[in-house]
Amino acid sequence: MLERCAWFGAPVPEPKSSPGILAKRMFSRSGTIMLRPELPYAKSIANRVMVLRSLRGMALPEPDAQWSDDMHAMRRVLEAPLGKDGWRLAHAGPSGMAYRFGMAYWAARPGARVLLCADDRLRNRPIQALVDALRSQGALIEPAELGWRIQGVRLPGGILEVDSRLSSQFASALTLVAETADNPLEIKWSSGIASAPYLAMTQKLAQGHSLNWPPERDWSAAFVFLVAVGLRGLGIDLMGLSADSIQGDAASMEWGGDLQFRVSGIDGGLRVEPSHAPIASVVVELLPPLPAWDVDFKGFPDLAMPAIVAAALQGRSGLASGLLTLNLKESPRLDATVYMLRALGCIAEQGPDWLRWSAPDGASSQADQANGSVVQRLELDCLDDHRMAFCAGLIALRRPVRLRQSAAVSKSFPDFWKEFSVFEPDIELV
Repeated sequence: MLERCAWFGAPVPEPKSSPGILAKRMFSRSGTIMLRPELPYAKSIANRVMVLRSLRGMALPEPDAQWSDDMHAMRRVLEAPLGKDGWRLAHAGPSGMAYRFGMAYWAARPGARVLLCADDRLRNRPIQALVDALRSQGALIEPAELGWRIQGVRLPGGILEVDSRLSSQFASALTLVAETADNPLEIKWSSGIASAPYLAMTQKLAQGHSLNWPPERDWSAAFVFLVAVGLRGLGIDLMGLSADSIQGDAASMEWGGDLQFRVSGIDGGLRVEPSHAPIASVVVELLPPLPAWDVDFKGFPDLAMPAIVAAALQGRSGLASGLLTLNLKESPRLDATVYMLRALGCIAEQGPDWLRWSAPDGASSQADQANGSVVQRLELDCLDDHRMAFCAGLIALRRPVRLRQSAAVSKSFPDFWKEFSVFEPDIELV
């Protein structure tokens, strides 16, 4: 049976043997070799758990090797040291979650005086809606050179409106501290909300979901491995994941049919396998083009970039919507994704909240490969953004890549390059 090959790629080779990969191989009941990359903790759960534990007087967990930079930032903000002048210094670095959750946490601590700082990019990302909401509850929050000066109060409670169209973290931050208010705090977002599944997760944790440690593994990171399975045709086991996770990004399993992977449950985790069989050769001219993929990422913006890149690598064109917040993230992600697509030969156009791309025909690139033509190494820069670095890793499964600022992955997945090596990307990290 003929299978469509990626448009610049052709046969998917078997992975080479290496000590790092052999150590992670497990055999399934059918005898198939399964790779077992290790995922990081879910920072979205971990940081919410740390805030709730601190509010409830519970000890914060001690860091270990699975902690990401974002988790360290959250703990650092919650444990901000008290200076001789009576002010605490809390530095969130580039972590938007630590910055926004930290603002609400300290604003709801009566008598607290905190200078909350962040790096340059983060200070220019949206936060004013959260500032306004906390001020309406009596908190004293004033701009400072490196962030905000916060004087905490006991929140009175009542109905509180917050514009969450640019970030669900505004509503999540208020939900986390609602239990400290004198009266029930009813949070409303009548103008709309971005990434609603993340708020739903916050509500579950605040309303009694287990705060045990360690948290489950990260579904946003797992998705990069899911689509890599579809691109490489190799099966993997991802331990510490659950199909019924409170993480909204677990819904990405539904895209397996479009991105050529399938997921099944195993003891302690999930098995991810390609939904197509690798073949030694392919006649592209005999295959109809893949249908265009029309997908709304409003609830799952962190998945948009790797999903779009993976689809394009498979030769699938499409239209992505729900992308309003992408250019407000760690980098201008919508612009960066368009750049990567064009570097791959796609025709791409964008609007404020959408992206349309047309993947080129694979016939010419496969003919070049058959003729022994050298495929030029792509020069990419992830803009110091962990999720754009993940996209570069996916591209490297089909094209040689040289990536600048590759260390950005530590924000959410410090060992990403080590764990992703099971797929043997052709990438130079500089």
